[in-house]
Amino acid sequence: MTVLRILSGPIIGAIIGYCTNYIAVKMLFRPLRPVKLFGRQLPFTPGIIPKGKARLARAIGGVVGTQLLTEDDLKQTLLNDSVTDSLRRSIDGALESKADVTLREACCKAVDETKYDAGSAVMQEKLAETLADRVNDMQLGDTIAQQVLEAVRQKVSGSLIGMMLSGDMLDSFAGPIRDGVDSYLQGNAYALLYPQVTKLWGEAEQKNIGDVNVLLTEAGVSLTDIVLHVYEAVVSEKAAGILQSLDLGGIAEQKVNAMQPEELEQLVLSVMKKELNAVVSLGALVGFILGLLNLIF
Repeated sequence: MTVLRILSGPIIGAIIGYCTNYIAVKMLFRPLRPVKLFGRQLPFTPGIIPKGKARLARAIGGVVGTQLLTEDDLKQTLLNDSVTDSLRRSIDGALESKADVTLREACCKAVDETKYDAGSAVMQEKLAETLADRVNDMQLGDTIAQQVLEAVRQKVSGSLIGMMLSGDMLDSFAGPIRDGVDSYLQGNAYALLYPQVTKLWGEAEQKNIGDVNVLLTEAGVSLTDIVLHVYEAVVSEKAAGILQSLDLGGIAEQKVNAMQPEELEQLVLSVMKKELNAVVSLGALVGFILGLLNLIF
């Protein structure tokens, strides 16, 4: 009885510590929803975590969006050797399996055919416009005028007409020829080039991937390397934009906010169940030690 009387204090302290921490841990989650009495919500309902779900969601979203996956992390993940090697094998396999597929068929599988045709038409127009601008920038009128006059000189050299057309007289034709050619190209370069662009575009579309790959390989160009280079450039230059468009923080916040209280409780317990049980056990230990100290002092 004496031993039981001595140990009763520490045992009661342990029980109180255990029960107190157990109730405190349970109050993190329970009750899961507000409890009302006579139309008034009782204090501490719902539990701390369900009540602060919005703040918890914002905090998790902030961590995910700013710390869990940064721009450098994304680059390192998407550009490491294992990923690029795997991507290279995938590209090589795709090129081999799609060798008989035409470029048009491949593009139409990647995007809707109507959208592809619309985009293709715009690209052909832009290409023709760009070529027309380049032709006009080359000032071909002067070059053509000089070539025409040189051909005339050679043709009439040593003849009566050649003697009649002195150098200065023949050179005087250069200006009108130049201006005429430049004026004609300025107004007609696009109309002349557009049919040729559409023709070449159509021919290119009908080439199959295997033939294109062979031609590029013979020219010392690897289609796989081109695709990888584009991939690496996009990742390197657009990593920040990719993260922003993904909005991982916003997604995480929405997911947490959409959780039911039971799901949120299960999520937290799946991560911290051992730690929370340790807190409860620690309460019992602290209560037992305090009971012993009470006996001593």
